[in-house]
Amino acid sequence: MIDGERLAERLKANGLSQSELARRVGISQQTIHKLVVGQSRGSTHIAAIARELATSPAYLTGDVDDPHEGAAPPRPRPTVQVATMQVLLPDQRALARMFLGILKASEGMSQDALSDELARMLPKGLGLLQGPLVFEDSDDADATPAEPEDGHDDRPARQRA
Repeated sequence: MIDGERLAERLKANGLSQSELARRVGISQQTIHKLVVGQSRGSTHIAAIARELATSPAYLTGDVDDPHEGAAPPRPRPTVQVATMQVLLPDQRALARMFLGILKASEGMSQDALSDELARMLPKGLGLLQGPLVFEDSDDADATPAEPEDGHDDRPARQRA
């Protein structure tokens, strides 16, 4: 049975609203509200609620008095890159040609190196892409993408002349 006063105290201590806690746990704000005001006394999500509130289920149920006793460590927050761009992307054919150019310029790289290179190049490539990326295909094994018309050379450093 969850103690509503303790739940409300932990919400305040963590600077969370009922709706934010509900979003993090994956339940409705109404469920959290009912727990806080005592209309509902239990939840199958008590462990997740306790984790988000940096406490233990035992504290929320009144079994222990220290909110930190037995508390699980908080989940690490994901690291993200935030980019806000208003971009009009070219058609699928132009994007496919851009990806082909990047892949051909990166031939022979390990999967890890290629994924790092794509993560580095993709935002820059999308920012520069105003038309199809020109890649002149030839039988020459050392072929590299043609120089872009705007003068930018975004090929991997190992491929630059």
